[in-house]
Amino acid sequence: MFKKILLLGIIITSLISIVRGDYKEIVTTVLNNIQTTNANKTDLQKRQTFENYIPKIKSLTSIDQRVKDALITYLNAKIAELDETLKTTTYESNITNIDKALIEKSWLERHNTERNSLDLASYTISPELNNTAQNRANHLAELNDATHKRLSTDGYYNYESIKSRFSDLGVTFPKEQNGVANFSENLAYQYLSCKKDDCTTEVLAALKKCYAFFMSEKSYKGPHYRAVISPYFTQMGYGVSKVGTKIFIVTHYSVDLLQ
Repeated sequence: MFKKILLLGIIITSLISIVRGDYKEIVTTVLNNIQTTNANKTDLQKRQTFENYIPKIKSLTSIDQRVKDALITYLNAKIAELDETLKTTTYESNITNIDKALIEKSWLERHNTERNSLDLASYTISPELNNTAQNRANHLAELNDATHKRLSTDGYYNYESIKSRFSDLGVTFPKEQNGVANFSENLAYQYLSCKKDDCTTEVLAALKKCYAFFMSEKSYKGPHYRAVISPYFTQMGYGVSKVGTKIFIVTHYSVDLLQ
């Protein structure tokens, strides 16, 4: 940690030393904007802010290249610092009044009932995928939006960008074989109104509707259904989180992970 702090100090000192005239105002504005944007944000949100600023800085034409390089080096150092934290964090649902084990069992059984009907091997639960899925569910609740986008520049579903986020959380896959994806991500949401001490029944009912959405694609083998029945995937993980009366469910499926 001391080395990281020292490195950031050297970068900032170097940055200041090469800033002259209008450049100083630009750099100050950029750093202030980043600080303001990251106020009260989670580590993952902070990381995304740093990452989103890099292409913006690269596109600046009215600033010395040395200044851009120093800013980008600073942002990459901050990203690396956050990566170390993200890889060792266990993420928890903000829905605490539920039987998590029962919900996990039910969600897994729904998937395996369909897989077994097609003579496919059952999925097993991966603690690593549970963690990545919970991380994503928490983030979607913060955004109040069911989106696959990791970067503002991503299209609807950017495989490489999502894979990069898995890596950020310490999850790595073997090399893709014959163009077959190593993972998939299913998102869904439902509305939930429960003020009881135990909302397990209500959450199970919401997840049943989410699964029905996946299964509605069976006739044309849509992407959500294909994730459920992929012959290449062996394991899955899930996460749930809520904002207001909306509950988000994220399911990650994958081949065997690299250790």
